[in-house]
Amino acid sequence: MAKGSPSILNRIIGLHVLALAGVTIAIIAATYFLLNSTWNDFEEQILRDHAQNIAAHLTLDDGHWSLNLPPDLAAIYSKGYGGYALAVLGDDNSVIYSSLPNDRPFVGGAAKDSGSAFFRQRRGNSIYFGMVMPITRGSHSALIQVGQNLANPDVIIDDVVARFLGRIAFLVVPIFIALLVADVLLMRRLLGPIVAASHVASAIQPNKPLVRLPTRGLPREVLPLAEAVNQALDRLDAGLRAQREFTADAAHELRTPLAILRTHVDTLLDAKAAHALQSDVDAIGHVLDQLLELAELENFTSGWGEKVDLNEIGTEVVVLMAPTALAERKSVEFSGSPHQAWALGNGEMLFRAVRNLVENAIRYSDGKSPVEVEVALPATIRVKDRGPGIKPAERELIFQRFWRKNRQDKGHSGLGLAIVTKIIQLHGGSVDAANREGGGATVSIVLPGLPAGE
Repeated sequence: MAKGSPSILNRIIGLHVLALAGVTIAIIAATYFLLNSTWNDFEEQILRDHAQNIAAHLTLDDGHWSLNLPPDLAAIYSKGYGGYALAVLGDDNSVIYSSLPNDRPFVGGAAKDSGSAFFRQRRGNSIYFGMVMPITRGSHSALIQVGQNLANPDVIIDDVVARFLGRIAFLVVPIFIALLVADVLLMRRLLGPIVAASHVASAIQPNKPLVRLPTRGLPREVLPLAEAVNQALDRLDAGLRAQREFTADAAHELRTPLAILRTHVDTLLDAKAAHALQSDVDAIGHVLDQLLELAELENFTSGWGEKVDLNEIGTEVVVLMAPTALAERKSVEFSGSPHQAWALGNGEMLFRAVRNLVENAIRYSDGKSPVEVEVALPATIRVKDRGPGIKPAERELIFQRFWRKNRQDKGHSGLGLAIVTKIIQLHGGSVDAANREGGGATVSIVLPGLPAGE
């Protein structure tokens, strides 16, 4: 899986969080506006009822208006009960009655046919919400103006609306969190098979060729993709198996005629020609051995979890390769770790990898300085030489199959470092080559290790 790639689970949860947040805000806003609208309708109806109730006590005698409020109703306006105030204007907009300071009305006069109207008016530190209702009897008209002080402590409806947004949050936030938790749990459960399949896909390794994506429980939208991947893996595995078998069979088939050829060369009377041909036959045999080794690696699937001591492997390789180095007037030495350097893997395969590195280092060593095999913690083996070193452009090429710096070198097939790379990849480790200070090269193998003492 590429680093930084977005997770479908995180995407879905993120989108659901945004959706829930949007729905929550919309519900709060809609509820607030609905409550505010309902409050306005309620307040208008209360004012309308007040005005109609006052109109029932408004009489017209000989063209003169008079208001005779019963004591309980007059107390509501005279004492400011509930914050109510009243003003009644006659035909000439003269004030018939007013509970406001200085017997003043809320607003001026209005036309008879203007109809009822609502107003909002600031008077000092108070804000009044009121209604003007015209009354017509014959040719005479009057205006009833009734208003309520919204700042009055008895006006609780306005306080409820003002504080509703903050109060409803204490109810909506827990619901939002509960929905979010339930959403996450449901998404994890629904996407569980997809997550499991992705984990299996990320675990597919060259040494686990039979691993396939699980298809049980996958959604219909994803199932065809998983089946297609499994089919592709089947075809790839079949192709690789055929290639490995061909390489192994070809190498095995060539061994017999090569052995016959070696016998014929040994029986030649011309010793000089026989020696030259024997060198070529040995080179071909070496290539065949390496091809068989690569084929064996491709099919090797057991023994990767052994507990291996790299100090022991380094020692065995040096002991094995010392005669070869002496035959070429060179030397090889071992520098072990003071503590056991444990690694998980296959001891035989790791031995082959280190042997190939030492063999390659002996070939390029100048003979003046020994080839050094060094083991370090954690789980690291370094092979150092004092040869010509590695050009920067060749640092990646040297690990490719059949790549050779000198194509005229008949004793070198270009498979040694490729075999090392394959073995270390199968172990989940890494191989790196770098130039040494003062000349030469260092090839380092780093393996998944175990802490000392385990």
